[in-house]
Amino acid sequence: MFDSLIDNLNADKWLETDMAAKNDEWKEYHVMRHHRFVDNTTLVVMVAPEDGEARNVEVKDCQANKDPLKEIGSIELLLNAEETEVIGIDLNGDVVIRK
Repeated sequence: MFDSLIDNLNADKWLETDMAAKNDEWKEYHVMRHHRFVDNTTLVVMVAPEDGEARNVEVKDCQANKDPLKEIGSIELLLNAEETEVIGIDLNGDVVIRK
C-alpha cells in the first residue's frame, strides 16, 4: 500500500483537501526521474507541461528526506505565480495544498 501524500509532507504546512478545492490553474505535468533535496525538507524536481518547456520547481516542507513524488510519472500540480514552487498536488484524487 502506498503512503498518502500528506504522509510525506509536513502536516503543519500542508492541508489535505478534496477535488472541490481545485480551480483551472491546476495543470498536468510530466515529472522527470531525478529529484534532489536542497536541504532535508526541500525537494527540487523538473516538471514539464504537455505543451511547454521543462522547469525546476521546489516542493517545500516535505518530511525529512521523504519524496512525495517518488516514482510518479505524471501528476496535476498547482504552482505559485512565478512557477517556481509547488503549492498544490493532486495524485489521483489525493489532493494537498499549502496552508
